[in-house]
Formats: sequence, C-alpha cells, structure tokens
Amino acid sequence: MRFLSHFSMAVALAAAGTLAISAVPQEAHAQKKKKDKAPKLEISKEIRPKVAAIQQAMASETPATAKPLVEALLAEPLAGDDLFIAGQLAIQLGSSLKDTGLQEQGINASLQSGKTSAEQQPSFLFFAGNFAYSAGRFAEAQQKLQQSYDAGYRQNNIGALIAEAYFKENKIQEGLAALDRALEEQKTAGNKAPEDWYRRGAGMAMKNNVNGAAGKWTYKLVEAYPTGENWRAALSVYRDSANPKLSNQENLELMRLMRKADAMESERDYFEYADAADPRRLPGEVVSLLEEGLAKGDVPSSSAYVKETLAAARGSVSADKASLPASERDAKSSANGKIALATADALLGYAEYEKAAALYQAAITKGGVDTARAQMGLGIANVGKSDWTAAKQAFASVTGGRKSIADFWSLWIDQQAAGSAAPAPAAS
Repeated sequence: MRFLSHFSMAVALAAAGTLAISAVPQEAHAQKKKKDKAPKLEISKEIRPKVAAIQQAMASETPATAKPLVEALLAEPLAGDDLFIAGQLAIQLGSSLKDTGLQEQGINASLQSGKTSAEQQPSFLFFAGNFAYSAGRFAEAQQKLQQSYDAGYRQNNIGALIAEAYFKENKIQEGLAALDRALEEQKTAGNKAPEDWYRRGAGMAMKNNVNGAAGKWTYKLVEAYPTGENWRAALSVYRDSANPKLSNQENLELMRLMRKADAMESERDYFEYADAADPRRLPGEVVSLLEEGLAKGDVPSSSAYVKETLAAARGSVSADKASLPASERDAKSSANGKIALATADALLGYAEYEKAAALYQAAITKGGVDTARAQMGLGIANVGKSDWTAAKQAFASVTGGRKSIADFWSLWIDQQAAGSAAPAPAAS
C-alpha cells in the first residue's frame, strides 16, 4: 500500500514566503551628511544655476515642484561630479517625496558618476539591486546585489534576496547556492538565520526536483530548527524526493526515526509505517505502532485499514514470538549472517534491543548480507538501548543510498545529547 505523495508539503515549504526585502534607501543621502570630511565636488558653471533652482524648490512649501527640474537635469549628458550631484539631489528629493522611481534614478546616477565613496558604494549597489528586483529586472538585480555582497554589504537580508533573484528566473541551483552561502555566513558569525530561509531552500529543492539537494536542505532545516513539525517535513520531503525511490526497508528505517522524533501526526504517517513494516513480517512492531496511534487519537478506530491490519498483526504475534528462540539458535550456527539479520529484525520489532544488537553484529561479522542494512539495524537497536555512542558508530559506518538516512539518525542523536529535543519513548 502506498499513499499520496507529500508533494503538497514541498509546495508549502517553497511558498514559505519569498525572501525579498523591500528597502528604501533613505540612508543613502544621510550617509553623505554624516561624513566629517566629504569629498570636495566641482560643479560645472553650466549646471550651477539649475542646482540652485532645484534646491530652492526643494526648500519651498511645495517640494514636488523640484521633481521635473531634477528629472530634466538627470536627462542631460552629465558626467563626474555633475552627475553625482544630480544623483544626490534625486535621492534626497525621492526620499522626501517617497518616490522610489526618483530614488532609483538618483542611486544609478551616483554609481555611474564614479564619484560614490568607498563607504557608500556597497549600500548604493544594494539599493540599485533591490530596485531592479522590485521592477522584475532579475538579471540586473543578481548582478548588482552580488556586487554589493562582494563589497561587504550584509544588511537587509541581502544573501536571501540574491537567492530570490535567482529563483525568480528559475535558476534554482544558483539560488540554492546563494542561500546556502548566506546561511553558512550567518552560522560562522554566530547567528541563526530565520527558519523561513531553511524552509524556502528545502521547498525549492524538492519542488524543482534538484537531484540530491532536497535531502541536504531538509537536513539543514531540522538541524537548525528541530521541531516535530520540521522533522516530519524533513523526513517526508526526503522520502518523496529520493532517487531512486526508497525501498520498503529503507522507508521503515526512516519512519522509525519519524516516530522517535515525535513527528507522527496523521493517519497517513502511521499507515505508511505499518505498510513498510508489514504485519506479516514484523507483527509486533505493527501492533505497537497502531495501538500507539489509536491511544494518541492520530488514527481513527473506525478505519477499515486499522481494523484489518491490527487483526492480521495480532493474529501473527504468538506464533512469531514462539519461533524466535529457534531462529536465534540457527543464527548462531549458520555459516552466513542471513538468519541473524532476519531474526534481529524480528527482535527489534519487539523492542528486544540487546538481543537485536547482538544479532545485527553477528550478521555483519558472518557476512553474506547487505552490510549497510545491518549497520542501520544495529544503529537503531543501540538507539533503543539509549547507547548513543554505539549507535552513532553504527550509523557512521553506513554507506551507499542509506547514508542520508543514517545521517538523519545521527543528527537526532546529537540533538538528544544537546538537549534540543526531548527523547521520545522507545518503541515497544
């Protein structure tokens, strides 16, 4: 049994809100006024009277009358100091009139003049890029915002804004790289980036089927914000974006972690888990799982699936348990680890963690089995014993397609040690 994809969750993550910041460069003119030693400007004789007229109009009771004068001045073939002065007048008047179009003209004129100071250059580039973004000129926004970033500007969430400029043009790889850089820089500085940044990256990675990126970004999300909701989102997004698709056994390993992380919250979660465990193969674990879901009210007692699956699992438990002692004896005498692995799986389902761990180790030692699968089982059994060190050692040994699942388990263990999330009761 398979259920509908959690793609809607990815859409919700991707729509966590674009990260663009609409900033108004009122600081631009103010920065110039704060300078103790502003650079000396030489205005040409031709534009001095025009500048005086603009200043007079700006100082009047109707400063809006200065706008056509400023626009006319900007339309002239100015350069150097003249162009810089015209740009500064446009910024000042645009700020006063709350006219972003005039501000943008002023910012660009100041930059084009070549006279913008080294101190002002980064912020001017940022505002130029922000204006371009707001106008939908995303390629221009990417260029100017990146120039600002490279010049050291770090205000107004510029790193996230660069990412959004790429996302708007469907340049997902470039956007994720920009967002990743912004997150890492925040971390290096000892800060914690907003949760929306992580959710945005995870959602965009999955929604656009970026190979390998969904797992990376969901990991980042739950690493920074380890809530039950985020654990559920992270593991669900990872599962649904896995390429190749997870096997039933791999899905079971993931769902066991979802249960440990207290992230099971819908009947779909329980049904996915029960389906992966299979009431014929691991009846004890299926009974424990569905009874837990019923007790929490997460699954309806009226569900035909619950009734049928519980009946099948309960009907198999006695015979399954009775067969285990013989299986344990056979596992010890077998030339390879296949019986040990199967028996360890069954014991794990009954929360017999000590016995399960010993048999998983025996399976690995004897060989003839999928070692990564056995290492995963060993890690999970050690988690059941609350032996975090042994569990992490087992998960660290996992290679191949299961490595990402093992990494999620190791992250969860680290969070228990750090006290960032309360350990969930062991499955029984």
